[in-house]
Amino acid sequence: MKKLLMAMAAGTLTLGLAACNETAKPTEGTPEEKQSDLTAEEVYENALKASQEMKSSEATVKMDQKITVPSQEVEMNTNTNMEMEMTLDPLAMHQKGTMTMSAAGGEEMSMEIDVYMTEDGTMYMRDPQGEQWIKMTGAVPGLDQLTQQQPDPSEQLEQLQEYAEDMKFEQNESEYILKLTADGEKFNELIKQTLQEQLPPEALEQMGEEEQKALENMNINEMQYEMFVDKETFNMTAMNMIMSMSMEDQGETVNIDIDTKTAYSNINGIEKIEIPQEVIDSAVELPQQ
Repeated sequence: MKKLLMAMAAGTLTLGLAACNETAKPTEGTPEEKQSDLTAEEVYENALKASQEMKSSEATVKMDQKITVPSQEVEMNTNTNMEMEMTLDPLAMHQKGTMTMSAAGGEEMSMEIDVYMTEDGTMYMRDPQGEQWIKMTGAVPGLDQLTQQQPDPSEQLEQLQEYAEDMKFEQNESEYILKLTADGEKFNELIKQTLQEQLPPEALEQMGEEEQKALENMNINEMQYEMFVDKETFNMTAMNMIMSMSMEDQGETVNIDIDTKTAYSNINGIEKIEIPQEVIDSAVELPQQ
């Protein structure tokens, strides 16, 4: 899992490096003495090294999602606010937050989320309707196999450069800022290829026919990234993403718009995430599918 997360972080960074030899343009108000002459490629290499040394982190995630079906005048909005703690060796994760859902002309519904996850794919989730904890064994099938392959960074860099339509490499007093607008059509093919290469065979086999068809009919119309890298540690401090996509489902076109803002903190500051014993003792285990 550590390799997977490192690859994801590195892959995200490579998206912004179409102009590898350019230095970062200072944003307004950046003091001259705080300006860096590192190139985008040098920032990438340092950020990759920092990601390889990452052992733990905290993250705050805010995501707004809108799903529309134009032919049926259907609109569903979901707003998620999540706090997350994660360690990589051993892998453990704790997510806690709220999710609010509303439909056009309908009532708003809010639910609390509290989830623990372990390296073997076991998940403990609190029932949003009550205080009961639920245990799901093997909730993330093939998780161990996802760690076995890590893309070569230089190959990633070369492959992903062609997907950038517009890239800006900037800096403020304390951070490097990578802004990218990706070519949606090309990027769509990359995502499909990556899923096929990275997901274990059994995970693909467990996908239903409708899910596989939806994946094949998925089209990314717009993809925008903003990535912030600390000048001193080269840790990623924040990532913002806007994505607009559409897919065909049973003859209907479904549009999905996602706006995500993620802030990272306390990197390498978490020693261990422990699942409370009362959660383990009281959890009701669901039968495996």
